[in-house]
Amino acid sequence: MNPESFTHLAKSARKSEKPEKSQAELRQILMEKMESLRISTLEQIDIYEDLLEKGDFDDKEGEPEGSGEERKLQMQRKLLGADQRIDKMKARLDSGEELPQEPVLDSESLKLQNQTFLQETFKIWYNEVKSKVEQIPIIIDPKTEDYKARKDDTDPAKFGEYTLNPDTQDIDFENIPESKIFVPDLSSFVGKPLEEVAKHIIDTYSATHHIPGLEYWKWLIENPTKSPVKLKDGKYYFNFGSLVRYSGGYWGVPCADWGGSDWDRDARWLGNSWAAEYRVVLLEI
Repeated sequence: MNPESFTHLAKSARKSEKPEKSQAELRQILMEKMESLRISTLEQIDIYEDLLEKGDFDDKEGEPEGSGEERKLQMQRKLLGADQRIDKMKARLDSGEELPQEPVLDSESLKLQNQTFLQETFKIWYNEVKSKVEQIPIIIDPKTEDYKARKDDTDPAKFGEYTLNPDTQDIDFENIPESKIFVPDLSSFVGKPLEEVAKHIIDTYSATHHIPGLEYWKWLIENPTKSPVKLKDGKYYFNFGSLVRYSGGYWGVPCADWGGSDWDRDARWLGNSWAAEYRVVLLEI
């Protein structure tokens, strides 16, 4: 069965196995999302004002002229985007319009959707025997992850586990404009462990950007001709929305680098150091 068939089966299972939510429940979910975004945006405004007061938007030594101003404008654009999203949510709630059902995720359908890709991945990394390991998806919001605990969690008996971000499972990656694909400047994290990078990504961008994981990693590798040109620069692009447990029992962050005609697939342990050639892929909401 090809990957498209797996995807179709997974989506069909999600639609048929779970009862629909009432409009009252959907409105409550939307209100909670709006409030969460509002609180996060207020926190980011405080950070922005603190950086402004400290002069962090001035050009630093060795930077091209205007770099500081560009950082400031970039943060302003993110804050404005978050504010506009809050307004849209409020307008939707105030309109009284019927809200669509949210996609319901279950681990079995997602396991089916990802198993061929992961089996191929484990075969490339290890061998035919290890590629047959049982795969166990764990659906977890990255905002609730304890990355330090994940880094310290090593158990070879649990090889085959992987995590999935529930917010990024049904995104149409092929039709995302390249302008919505954001690669943050993480040069200040070079030499620091990936667990710190993960925490920074969640704290700084989770309110305004999707954090893709294995599903985007899979899509890139399976669609080399459709992949964004801006990512085809030979750098390692990490997808912090997922973690994959190696055969040695430790958790790694999926990443891919462009080899000229296709993508090389890899992952790095959360305790590894962030390198100058590493990047993160985020998708503007």
